[in-house]
Amino acid sequence: MNSMGITAEPPAEFICPISCSLMADPVIVPSGQTFERACIQACAALSFTPPNLESLDLSRYSASSPLLLIPNVNLRNAILNWCARIHIPAPVAISPDTAHSIVRRLRTTSSSSSFSSPYDQNQNQYQNRLVQENLPRQQAPRVMPQPPRSPMKGDSFDELSLDGLADADPSEQEAVMMSLRQATRENPARRKSLCTPQLLSILRPMLLSHNPGIQINASAAMVNLSLETENKVRIVRSGAVSPIVEVLKAGHPEARDHAAGAIYSLALEDENRAAIGVLGAIPPLLDLFADTSADYRARREAGMALYYVSLGDMNRNKIARATGAVRSIIGLAAIKDGVAPAEAAAIRKLALMVLANLAGCTDGRAVLMDSGAVGVVAGLMTEGLVGPGSPEEEYCLSTLYGLSKGSLRFRGLARAAGLEAVLMRVAEGGGEGAMRREMAKRTLRAMRGEDDEAAAAMAAAGLVFGGDYDDGNIVSEGMMSFKRRPKDYGSNTTRF
Repeated sequence: MNSMGITAEPPAEFICPISCSLMADPVIVPSGQTFERACIQACAALSFTPPNLESLDLSRYSASSPLLLIPNVNLRNAILNWCARIHIPAPVAISPDTAHSIVRRLRTTSSSSSFSSPYDQNQNQYQNRLVQENLPRQQAPRVMPQPPRSPMKGDSFDELSLDGLADADPSEQEAVMMSLRQATRENPARRKSLCTPQLLSILRPMLLSHNPGIQINASAAMVNLSLETENKVRIVRSGAVSPIVEVLKAGHPEARDHAAGAIYSLALEDENRAAIGVLGAIPPLLDLFADTSADYRARREAGMALYYVSLGDMNRNKIARATGAVRSIIGLAAIKDGVAPAEAAAIRKLALMVLANLAGCTDGRAVLMDSGAVGVVAGLMTEGLVGPGSPEEEYCLSTLYGLSKGSLRFRGLARAAGLEAVLMRVAEGGGEGAMRREMAKRTLRAMRGEDDEAAAAMAAAGLVFGGDYDDGNIVSEGMMSFKRRPKDYGSNTTRF
């Protein structure tokens, strides 16, 4: 403890599990863990996976399929603030040579049963700290080497035209991008074979071109490439998301439409969602979704992208904390005038899908209730804007169920909105829709305080809480049916 009474022992999550020292350049890897950049790069270069970190299989990565590293800005700022508070120098990044020496030493000692890393000692603390933003906990698929490529019949695109394209005349750049757009429009095999590191590195600056023709055709080509499942992770790893986001923010209107489609397509792959959120796609997606002057198709693509991106905990929190975002989405759910009825219904459905996801996190529930979501959702169900038995009704019920979890405030808002009669209708309904009835019943119990009474009775009897009385994750209970892709939308198959 220093002279100011602040402990000098750093929190466990500030320590790199490999170097056992304060991190200067923390980065997040696909497993959701954070390491000092040089250390994890050294592990990847030496194909070494430290003990107790088997979830990160570094043998899956190579020069042609590099490990995706996202700077953990929040954690780095927390470390710097902690150092400043206790008056110690900020940590200095480890050099590559030093990192390689550390990893070689670990590789030698790891065969001993006495080896124990800081991660092993502090696993629960390390995983649960909210200061860092974690990626989905799953392995990234390995990108296999590309097969030999040859132009296909009817395909005018020549890959040799990429050589020197960055320094070419704008008219030549536009011609090449038009050719690439056409080549990737129809043939799935061609899309797969063209999605190489070289091509993606050329596309990135083309997306940022001030020439509308170049930017529009490059954006359309990116959408086409992203349609193939095996290309989605590869595109995100190439660094293409940042220029796509820039187009989404301030690109040519047509290019902006394509950028929304590209983000939607990439977000279908759950491994990409955290990176898309970290790289700033959420604010411009929200802006486009709410922009009544924008093309309907672009708004639809933006809405679908928001739905898939918001399936991740980290991104739900980002949306909940974005100023005015939740109120805007609630307003879109309640839309009645100003657009064609069919378009209004589609926008409403997308907004309800996002609201159902937001109800699955603490920050989302608080902001939803602050923004009047209970009354709006109740109004949709009582005024007939959401039909009985429809997918929209299921999203409404999921939102209400999420808001009801452990919230005394919800009870008053629900009574004021006249929800009991609506929920009773669903709970007592027949036919299909067992999930809807169950969510309506659970929401009614929470609204009436019956869960509290049952929980108190169990506690008095000395029973352990479980099942319905756990304040579990919304997705694991009421929203099980929303883990699938929405039936009416499916995957992005738009080709440009």
